[in-house]
Amino acid sequence: MLFQTNYSLTGDRSREQGVELMKLFGERGKNPGEIAHYIHADGSGGSVISDNKDIAELHDVALAYAPFMEFEIIPIRMVDEAVGDILKYYS
Repeated sequence: MLFQTNYSLTGDRSREQGVELMKLFGERGKNPGEIAHYIHADGSGGSVISDNKDIAELHDVALAYAPFMEFEIIPIRMVDEAVGDILKYYS
C-alpha cells in the first residue's frame, strides 16, 4: 500500500535540535518501504512516499520522530491504477 507522509518540523528549530534530529536520522537510516523523500526548499519539512504493508510500519517512524515533527499520513494510489474506479464512479 502506498502512503504519502507529509511532515513539518516543530520545536525551537535550534542548531542543537537539528544536530539531535540528524543523529536520530543517521541511526535509523531510510524509513521502511521508502521510495522517495523530498524536503521543502524553505527547510520547514518534507514529504515521503513509501510502500508499506500497513500503517504499523509508519506508526513506528512517527513515534520515533514525534519530538521533532508533526505528521500527516495519507494512503495514496497511482493515478493509472485509480482511473478505472474514477471512470466507474462518473458513469
